[in-house]
Amino acid sequence: METVKTVSCPWNLDTYFGRWMYYSWITNPKLNFVTSSMIEEAKLIRFSYLNGSISNDMTDTRLLYEHQIYENAIHPHTNEVQNIFGRLSFMPIGKAFLVAVLLTQLTKNSSSYVWHGLNQSYDSLVNFTNRNGDTKFIPTTQFRYGISVLAATVTSTLAAFHIERFLLSKICHPILYRFVPLITFAGGSFINVPIMRHQEIIEGVRIYDCNKEKVGYSKFAGLKGIGETIVTRIVMLAPGVVLIHYLENVLDNKSCWFRKNKWAHFPFKSIGFGIILIGMLPTACAIFPQFSSIQLCTLKRFDKEAYNQVTEKSTEHTDTLYFNKGL
Repeated sequence: METVKTVSCPWNLDTYFGRWMYYSWITNPKLNFVTSSMIEEAKLIRFSYLNGSISNDMTDTRLLYEHQIYENAIHPHTNEVQNIFGRLSFMPIGKAFLVAVLLTQLTKNSSSYVWHGLNQSYDSLVNFTNRNGDTKFIPTTQFRYGISVLAATVTSTLAAFHIERFLLSKICHPILYRFVPLITFAGGSFINVPIMRHQEIIEGVRIYDCNKEKVGYSKFAGLKGIGETIVTRIVMLAPGVVLIHYLENVLDNKSCWFRKNKWAHFPFKSIGFGIILIGMLPTACAIFPQFSSIQLCTLKRFDKEAYNQVTEKSTEHTDTLYFNKGL
């Protein structure tokens, strides 16, 4: 069978459009309905292809579909099946529900720690599921994972809740008021992501030279990857959070039916945010390349240990190094 180039990736990931197409492909909500047996079959077909033992009757279309399932459900470093609730394809469902509840609670003085806690717990699961697993040691144990989830959830929940309360008590202007939920979610992300992915900062992530050869581990690269992830998450949520809040106010003022039927507010916010998030997932993820770059001179300045590893192991000292930033 002729080699199928599309098995690796049918788009050019060096361009924003190519990355957008790729992420919209692997975050398709329809992939949430893929069964465990289909995932195992996709793994088997992929490994068969890589070993050159693929069946001759395997079509390019089928091979590409199996690759789509693999990319969506399998962690690229650990090769483990990811929890379905932590996959990016599930976010338009899970996040839409939680954001809709929190936007509803925003207008009440009884805004609950519980809903902020559930939201941050979900974020913790997503952050762990999409971490960079290419660190020095074996993947995080269940005990360590539990401690990380607890620490990330508690601290980010307290931060998000009190940021929200502070802003609501200080902001009176209606335009600025619309940005309160976004600032609240951003504050939670600034705490949640680093805690859940602390292993990347403490132990470092693997870095590669221009020939894709492994040349060491860098803590600074891990920190950069986490920073890019935080930016991605904020951009991902911003349009939906701000726009849905604004549209709800417009409908409240212009539609008597919508204003009187309070039961319609929650499904409007939940479904509306979910639809926007489907488009914003690839839009935000495509901002930074999956394999982010870092300059050798930067490592020399901020991560001396990684710099020494590169200069000792790399046969070709290039100015630019690469690492998987996670999602």
